[in-house]
Amino acid sequence: MIELNSLLKKAGTVKYINKMVVFSVVLSSFILILIKSNNSLARNQVNNLNAKDSLQKLNKLLANAEPDTNQVKYLIKISDHFINQQEDQPENLAKALPYLKKALTLSNQLGSLNWEFRTLMLYARFLNKKHLRVQQALTYEKAIVIAQKTGNKRFEASAWYSYYINVPDTVSDYKNKTFYNRAATAHALYKEIGTSFQEKYREATLLKAMADFHLEEEKFDLSIKELFEVIALDKKFKLPDLPMAYDLLSAVYERKGELSKALNYALLSVKTAQSSHEEVLGTYLNRVGSAYEAMGKSKESITWYRKTLDGSDKKDPFRFVTAYAITSQMIKLGEAKKALSILQKTWNEVNNPSSEHQYFMFLAFGECYAALKKYDLAKKYFDKLLEDATLKTYSNPFQTSVFFSVSEFYFAQNKYELALQFAERARENQISMTLPRQIRLNEILYKIDVSTDRPAEAIIHLQTFHKLRDSMLSQENLNTIERLKIEFQASQKENENEILRKKSQLQSQELNRIQWIKNATIAGLAFLTIVLVLIYGRFRLKKKLHDTLVRKKADIDLAYAELEVNIQQKNNLIEEKESLIKEVHHRVKNNLQLTMSLLNSQSYYLEDLSAIEAIKESQHRLKSIALIHQKLYQTENLATINIQPYIVELVEYLKESLNDDKKISFELDILNLELDISKAVPLGLIINEAITNIFKYAFPDRQGGKVIISLKECQVDHYQLFIKDNGIGLPADFDYEQSNTLGIILMKGLSAQIDGIFTMESNDGVSLSLTFMNKNEDLFLLKD
Repeated sequence: MIELNSLLKKAGTVKYINKMVVFSVVLSSFILILIKSNNSLARNQVNNLNAKDSLQKLNKLLANAEPDTNQVKYLIKISDHFINQQEDQPENLAKALPYLKKALTLSNQLGSLNWEFRTLMLYARFLNKKHLRVQQALTYEKAIVIAQKTGNKRFEASAWYSYYINVPDTVSDYKNKTFYNRAATAHALYKEIGTSFQEKYREATLLKAMADFHLEEEKFDLSIKELFEVIALDKKFKLPDLPMAYDLLSAVYERKGELSKALNYALLSVKTAQSSHEEVLGTYLNRVGSAYEAMGKSKESITWYRKTLDGSDKKDPFRFVTAYAITSQMIKLGEAKKALSILQKTWNEVNNPSSEHQYFMFLAFGECYAALKKYDLAKKYFDKLLEDATLKTYSNPFQTSVFFSVSEFYFAQNKYELALQFAERARENQISMTLPRQIRLNEILYKIDVSTDRPAEAIIHLQTFHKLRDSMLSQENLNTIERLKIEFQASQKENENEILRKKSQLQSQELNRIQWIKNATIAGLAFLTIVLVLIYGRFRLKKKLHDTLVRKKADIDLAYAELEVNIQQKNNLIEEKESLIKEVHHRVKNNLQLTMSLLNSQSYYLEDLSAIEAIKESQHRLKSIALIHQKLYQTENLATINIQPYIVELVEYLKESLNDDKKISFELDILNLELDISKAVPLGLIINEAITNIFKYAFPDRQGGKVIISLKECQVDHYQLFIKDNGIGLPADFDYEQSNTLGIILMKGLSAQIDGIFTMESNDGVSLSLTFMNKNEDLFLLKD
């Protein structure tokens, strides 16, 4: 330690001398830079003078030129000068036209195909400024023919590329693939002859356009292959559109249904744009939101959509699209009123109802009003979308979204025929829908089939519903999603740290520059020899210290790595166990659900009312058990279930299933209590039997009544379930202890199973009481 301190002190003594030498060298460099800057400034001034005089000189050269290719060259340069002027553009374009016509005539007379090609390309740019699309397209086609005659593939590639970029596609172009063919032809040429940065950039741009086209054709694997080629080109030649390629790749994987990959590449597009200091476009942020939306994660989706909505220009019509995306997710969270206020605010801020994006707002308003059950207002917006011929110009995904929303609109009003009509139209292109919407669509079709007495179709749609939902659960692998989140947050932090480091470096450089100027006068070359010796000694010292630190760091890293391995192994075992338990509950719930569906289907073929009634009662019992397993695999706690929401959901289910036009009200007072499955299942079955008997026997001659259900702690570790109705009560000679009915036997047997005390009384109705003990150190009472 003493030797180390000594070395550090020696190193400190040379610090000042080192600065002296560096100051002198930097001062010399600074002077040279100033000289070069002055020379550069002088050159720029000369260039500006040349720019002002260029038109006058070109006119002199044109006047003295013979009628040959030089004259064509001067005519093209003068035309180009006028076309490039931004001020008084109509007047300058009018000045350019005579020179262009003369250049075309002269190049034809000379028979120079090369100069005729150059003239036609400039003439097409002139027509682009005039917005004469048909003439512009014909001009590019003439230039292509000339390039093919000369065999100049660079000319031909340039013409095809300009044709693709400058002549917009139309709906008919898109359907006939003419627009795609322009891009594909130009790409093939650039791939063959491209060597420069610009040519490789155009090759990547065209390939990306082809991948986008194949995405719309739902040729996902081909689109992915093309986009990976684009990414390889971008990385190899350091092209600027790498984030855009990742963004489009995310869109392809989302449409294909590989949602974790969609999220990964969406986050990568944002990260790449930030790291390369490019603009983080709203489309990149929206793509991350779209990936979370496809996974059914509405809150995360809204967070990313909000970044686009709040960060973009208030007048940008694209905000309509983002507002619709936010609205659809807020409706899922039950925040339709809040979503409606966001829509109205966005509509007023953009204030551009003529924008083509207004149809997204119509769809958003329709969905909001439908969620708020203001069906008359919702129908006005849906009718605008369905009646307007402009809808046909939109992409399949948007049309499918319209049909899906209209189907939900009619389904909510029990107009099953109309709901089925639009649901079937949405199902024709459901691959373009997000996975949560596909799940909801099949759920709607199943419920419509049940309501319209189509059992076979109902089973098919129910199976599809479960298959898609299981697929979404597998796609939502929590470890993968969390890993992507952590990696992105780490990259965000790294970007912030990089910005802070650069700021610190700039400040340090500024301070050092001032210090160098002050000390440069006292620094001399006389110290150079001594300084070099001291620098060498310092280098040796630093190398020795560095080697020592490297060895110690290696030891620490090794110990840390071993600790991480042990922790990871432990976590993997815990996660595997929890996953297996959840899978068991999930499968049990699905099997019970399938059994209920089979019983439901069987009931369609029975005529014996008592048999049908028995099947329905069995379905209710299975549902009470299935609800428990469903809640166990949906929550993090795999051992217990919170009985309060379970009882509430069970009562709601029985009310809907047993409703026979009697207005029976329920008053619930349920304690927040955690029970394991061995107590929760019997308790649910007892409640099921009690409510079933109330609907069957309590109110035979009345249109309704009242039922009280309570679960309270009567003493420490003892709880009482109490169910009472104000119906006709039990017959005078009825003895429940001697009764051999299935319901009474079940309730008594289940009570005994959990060591409970079961009683039944008839006083202004029937009241049931079950007192049981719940003493388990692993369970705990939830605090309100």
